[in-house]
Amino acid sequence: MKSVPAKGQNEFPIHRVDILNWIIAIFFSVLAWMYYPGMIAKSVLIGGLVANISYLYLKKDLKDFLQGKLLHSGKVKTAKIKFYLKYYARLTALALILYILVSRHIVHPLGLLMGLSVVVISIGITMASVVKKFYFTAKEA
Repeated sequence: MKSVPAKGQNEFPIHRVDILNWIIAIFFSVLAWMYYPGMIAKSVLIGGLVANISYLYLKKDLKDFLQGKLLHSGKVKTAKIKFYLKYYARLTALALILYILVSRHIVHPLGLLMGLSVVVISIGITMASVVKKFYFTAKEA
Protein backbone atom coordinates (compact mmCIF):
# COMPACT_ATOMS: atom_id res chain seq x y z
CA MET A 1 0.00 0.00 0.00
CA LYS A 2 2.43 2.63 -1.12
CA SER A 3 1.24 6.14 -1.69
CA VAL A 4 0.24 7.03 -5.21
CA PRO A 5 2.87 9.41 -6.56
CA ALA A 6 1.73 12.86 -7.46
CA LYS A 7 3.42 14.83 -10.19
CA GLY A 8 7.07 15.12 -9.23
CA GLN A 9 8.51 14.38 -5.82
CA ASN A 10 5.72 15.97 -3.76
CA GLU A 11 4.24 12.88 -2.15
CA PHE A 12 3.79 11.84 1.45
CA PRO A 13 5.45 8.46 2.08
CA ILE A 14 2.56 6.75 3.84
CA HIS A 15 4.33 3.38 3.65
CA ARG A 16 7.09 4.87 5.82
CA VAL A 17 4.50 5.77 8.47
CA ASP A 18 3.20 2.18 8.42
CA ILE A 19 6.63 0.71 9.06
CA LEU A 20 7.64 3.38 11.56
CA ASN A 21 4.44 2.77 13.57
CA TRP A 22 5.44 -0.82 14.28
CA ILE A 23 9.11 0.00 14.87
CA ILE A 24 8.26 2.70 17.41
CA ALA A 25 5.64 0.50 19.11
CA ILE A 26 8.16 -2.32 19.51
CA PHE A 27 10.89 0.11 20.62
CA PHE A 28 8.65 1.72 23.26
CA SER A 29 7.48 -1.70 24.46
CA VAL A 30 11.03 -3.02 24.84
CA LEU A 31 12.08 0.13 26.72
CA ALA A 32 9.05 -0.16 28.97
CA TRP A 33 9.82 -3.84 29.75
CA MET A 34 13.40 -2.89 30.60
CA TYR A 35 12.75 0.13 32.83
CA TYR A 36 9.19 -0.03 34.18
CA PRO A 37 6.97 -2.51 36.01
CA GLY A 38 5.15 -5.16 34.00
CA MET A 39 1.78 -3.39 34.21
CA ILE A 40 3.12 -0.25 32.49
CA ALA A 41 5.07 -2.26 29.91
CA LYS A 42 1.98 -4.32 29.08
CA SER A 43 -0.01 -1.09 28.78
CA VAL A 44 2.49 0.40 26.33
CA LEU A 45 2.31 -2.73 24.20
CA ILE A 46 -1.50 -2.82 24.23
CA GLY A 47 -1.68 0.90 23.44
CA GLY A 48 0.67 0.46 20.49
CA LEU A 49 -1.37 -2.46 19.17
CA VAL A 50 -4.66 -0.60 19.52
CA ALA A 51 -3.27 2.52 17.83
CA ASN A 52 -1.70 0.61 14.94
CA ILE A 53 -4.76 -1.53 14.27
CA SER A 54 -7.03 1.51 14.39
CA TYR A 55 -4.69 3.38 12.05
CA LEU A 56 -4.62 0.51 9.55
CA TYR A 57 -8.42 0.30 9.42
CA LEU A 58 -8.74 4.07 9.00
CA LYS A 59 -6.13 4.03 6.24
CA LYS A 60 -7.96 1.24 4.42
CA ASP A 61 -11.29 3.05 4.62
CA LEU A 62 -9.77 6.35 3.50
CA LYS A 63 -8.03 4.65 0.60
CA ASP A 64 -11.28 2.98 -0.47
CA PHE A 65 -13.11 6.29 -0.21
CA LEU A 66 -10.56 8.53 -1.90
CA GLN A 67 -9.33 6.17 -4.59
CA GLY A 68 -12.74 5.44 -5.87
CA LYS A 69 -14.34 2.24 -4.67
CA LEU A 70 -17.04 4.35 -3.12
CA LEU A 71 -16.76 7.58 -5.10
CA HIS A 72 -16.72 6.01 -8.57
CA SER A 73 -20.00 4.27 -7.88
CA GLY A 74 -21.63 7.59 -8.79
CA LYS A 75 -23.18 8.13 -5.39
CA VAL A 76 -20.86 10.60 -3.68
CA LYS A 77 -23.30 11.53 -0.91
CA THR A 78 -23.95 7.87 -0.10
CA ALA A 79 -20.21 7.18 -0.12
CA LYS A 80 -19.58 10.02 2.34
CA ILE A 81 -22.33 8.85 4.65
CA LYS A 82 -21.03 5.28 4.57
CA PHE A 83 -17.48 6.44 5.30
CA TYR A 84 -18.56 8.61 8.23
CA LEU A 85 -20.77 5.88 9.69
CA LYS A 86 -17.87 3.42 9.62
CA TYR A 87 -15.52 6.06 11.05
CA TYR A 88 -17.78 6.92 13.99
CA ALA A 89 -18.65 3.27 14.64
CA ARG A 90 -14.93 2.46 14.83
CA LEU A 91 -14.29 5.49 17.05
CA THR A 92 -17.10 4.42 19.39
CA ALA A 93 -15.78 0.85 19.55
CA LEU A 94 -12.28 2.17 20.24
CA ALA A 95 -13.56 4.42 23.05
CA LEU A 96 -15.44 1.48 24.56
CA ILE A 97 -12.38 -0.77 24.40
CA LEU A 98 -10.19 1.88 26.02
CA TYR A 99 -12.80 2.53 28.71
CA ILE A 100 -12.99 -1.16 29.57
CA LEU A 101 -9.19 -1.52 29.64
CA VAL A 102 -8.73 1.44 31.98
CA SER A 103 -11.83 1.03 34.19
CA ARG A 104 -11.10 -2.63 34.94
CA HIS A 105 -7.44 -1.83 35.66
CA ILE A 106 -6.21 -4.11 32.88
CA VAL A 107 -3.79 -1.40 31.77
CA HIS A 108 -2.02 1.56 33.35
CA PRO A 109 -3.39 4.84 31.87
CA LEU A 110 0.02 6.47 31.35
CA GLY A 111 1.47 3.38 29.70
CA LEU A 112 -1.60 3.13 27.48
CA LEU A 113 -1.24 6.79 26.52
CA MET A 114 2.41 6.22 25.61
CA GLY A 115 1.44 3.29 23.40
CA LEU A 116 -1.41 5.20 21.79
CA SER A 117 0.93 8.05 20.86
CA VAL A 118 2.95 5.81 18.52
CA VAL A 119 1.04 6.83 15.37
CA VAL A 120 1.28 10.53 16.15
CA ILE A 121 5.03 10.25 16.75
CA SER A 122 5.65 8.32 13.53
CA ILE A 123 3.60 10.80 11.48
CA GLY A 124 5.57 13.65 13.09
CA ILE A 125 8.91 12.02 12.31
CA THR A 126 7.85 11.34 8.72
CA MET A 127 6.58 14.89 8.28
CA ALA A 128 9.83 16.30 9.64
CA SER A 129 11.84 14.23 7.16
CA VAL A 130 9.61 15.29 4.25
CA VAL A 131 9.83 18.95 5.22
CA LYS A 132 13.60 18.69 5.65
CA LYS A 133 13.95 17.02 2.25
CA PHE A 134 11.68 19.58 0.60
CA TYR A 135 13.38 22.54 2.30
CA PHE A 136 16.91 21.52 1.39
CA THR A 137 15.94 20.53 -2.15
CA ALA A 138 14.17 23.84 -2.69
CA LYS A 139 17.10 25.80 -1.25
CA GLU A 140 19.63 24.16 -3.58
CA ALA A 141 17.53 24.81 -6.68
